Amino acid sequence: MSFQALNQPASIGRVLDSGFKLFVASLKPVLLLVVVTAIINVIMQYAMVQAMMPAQQFPMLEQQQFMTPENQQYMTPEQLEFTQEQQLYAQAQMTEHMMAAMPQIIVIAVIMWIVSIILYNAILSRVGDVASGGDGELYDALIIGIKKMFPVFFAAILYSLAVSIGFVLLLIPGLILMITLLFFQVLIVVDDEGIVASLKHSHKLVWGNYWRTTAVILIPVFIVYALIMVVAIAAGFFGAMSEPQMVDDPFQMSFGMFDVVMAIVSVLAVPFLDSIFVVYVNDLKLRKSGADLEQRMSG
Repeated sequence: MSFQALNQPASIGRVLDSGFKLFVASLKPVLLLVVVTAIINVIMQYAMVQAMMPAQQFPMLEQQQFMTPENQQYMTPEQLEFTQEQQLYAQAQMTEHMMAAMPQIIVIAVIMWIVSIILYNAILSRVGDVASGGDGELYDALIIGIKKMFPVFFAAILYSLAVSIGFVLLLIPGLILMITLLFFQVLIVVDDEGIVASLKHSHKLVWGNYWRTTAVILIPVFIVYALIMVVAIAAGFFGAMSEPQMVDDPFQMSFGMFDVVMAIVSVLAVPFLDSIFVVYVNDLKLRKSGADLEQRMSG
């Protein structure tokens, strides 16, 4: 399916419609990246859980769920004191295990961060390529994903710092910067802009279109959130039916088909939101160029 980019400023509804059409047109080019990203996410999550969980569960941690006020009233003071001491000992063991596993957890987290940024950049690159009518290959998108890893990372840090400072000083500046600086990744990956330049350009594009931009962002985000919630509830229900021990013991972690489905749904949200963002950034550029033209003509 070919995609026709907007060539003049459009309404919110038309922008969202165009973004959805771009998403549909991008599905085939990004499908392999989505599947690979979902599988890697599941593997990394499993590795993280395995690193956090001890080889064998501490008995008193398993028994904590039975230490309800109703059960405690039937225990003698000596039994209660002994049980509490055992619980403290088990908790200390768990803390010691977590401290020992911390280096492994950090390594897994760093690997997840590197792989995620590269693959998400690659997905965005493919979406941008479809939007511009290009015919780039998957290999090219991966190369861009790797090249743009550090620029996106450092821009994300600056974005977080700016928003955090805005929230610390006053709430409203933080809310404004959260929206106006949001499109830095699109400008870095798709338009090949620099770290600081992408943040400045994003702010310039959104400035004067704050509420419009907020609406364009929130509508697809709510759609994605609702879809993920539905899938999560369904996965939890069927998971509890097929493996009831997971309800009784939260430490009985397992990864199966529902986890893969959840990962795919979550990753599919990436090209969907990317499509909306790419279309809307183009719409903002059209609006700014039109405004600049009007100013030149009036001058």
